[in-house]
Amino acid sequence: MAVMWPLWTGDLKSGLPSRRPADRRVLLRNWLFGLAAVSLVVAVGLVGWQFARLAAPTVVRWQISVIDANSDAPPRPHLPASPFAR
Repeated sequence: MAVMWPLWTGDLKSGLPSRRPADRRVLLRNWLFGLAAVSLVVAVGLVGWQFARLAAPTVVRWQISVIDANSDAPPRPHLPASPFAR
């Protein structure tokens, strides 16, 4: 196993090597990546919500027209002749 830096007895704390600045940079990069991923999910949710809110009237209008076009009105009941008709 290759050692990348000299291990001095002063550098060891509880038997573990001290943290290097690169470790902090990696940790910061991971946190920023997680924050960016969460932000992207929130942004996609907001854009989808706005799109759905704007498209809802058109979708409802289309559904009503399709239902009206594909369904016939029920037959009218037979009514007796009106006594007031001339």
